Amino acid sequence: MNAVYMLILQQSEMIKKISLEVQETYNKILQSTGKSLKTETDTETINEESTTLSLMMRFLCGNTCNHSFSLQLASDIPHPAYKERVFSLILNIVDLNGVKVHLQQNYVFKIMLYTADNPPKLLMINTSGVKIIRGTTEIEGNSIVIFKKIVVNEVSSHFRNGSFFLVVMAKDIDFIKPFVFPEFVVKARKTYKEFPKKKFKVDKNDRNPDDEDSQDN
Repeated sequence: MNAVYMLILQQSEMIKKISLEVQETYNKILQSTGKSLKTETDTETINEESTTLSLMMRFLCGNTCNHSFSLQLASDIPHPAYKERVFSLILNIVDLNGVKVHLQQNYVFKIMLYTADNPPKLLMINTSGVKIIRGTTEIEGNSIVIFKKIVVNEVSSHFRNGSFFLVVMAKDIDFIKPFVFPEFVVKARKTYKEFPKKKFKVDKNDRNPDDEDSQDN
């Protein structure tokens, strides 16, 4: 009898131990699932927000945006710009005090378009598979940066917020702060309607006498 009683006690202890282990495992699964759901929800919340100017700068430069120079706009940006219509862009390289400088060598600068999504997306081709920017997309400079001919092949209404981020930045260097123009709007190209043809009245004094004779006959 004692042997049977001891066996029952051992089995009871084993069942209790297994029950506790199952409960602990279940709790861990619940905690893990809760964290996963929270992470997915946070990600969705972030993606619902549009990219701001500060977020775009952080996206381009990283968390450490320490620049010795920056790009300063020296020409007007069309607002709005029009699809497939040429425009130009001029920028000066300036120091931290806004004074124009001449660097010791030329650097390559490129112009790009980003979406307002979070995170932003670099646009390479339009919805038709054509390059979204044509013309002068890269240029060298050490004091002034001139993009003489820029053509955008897409309207911004197809994208988030109905606008782009227009970005100009130096290639392969990080001591020149990029130029970022938010809310760059590109509309469909304007079409000019033909002017209606005007009908000119002929004065009686200007009529040819021969015409009057022919009418009398």
